[in-house]
Amino acid sequence: MADLGQLLGIGAGGITLGALGTGLLISIVAIMIWKLIWYGIALYNTIQRKQIKWFVVLFVAAFVLNDLGILAIIYLMIYRDKAPIEKAVTKKKRR
Repeated sequence: MADLGQLLGIGAGGITLGALGTGLLISIVAIMIWKLIWYGIALYNTIQRKQIKWFVVLFVAAFVLNDLGILAIIYLMIYRDKAPIEKAVTKKKRR
């Protein structure tokens, strides 16, 4: 049975990624990818709908708070059925 030093990869050669370190690193990267995908989708939708307050809340939460994208998922669930605001097309009348 390996002791904690071997499991963490701490030995005479310094600190390396042991069995636990590799799994932890993979988990952190997976969580970061998960979070970036959800926040990217939510931020894109807020811009399309011109919801500046939600954009600020999500932007601050994405880069300050670590909540696994839960706030972004909540936003997307609230607004999932609502159609995006269509861009106003102004047609100039030709004389």
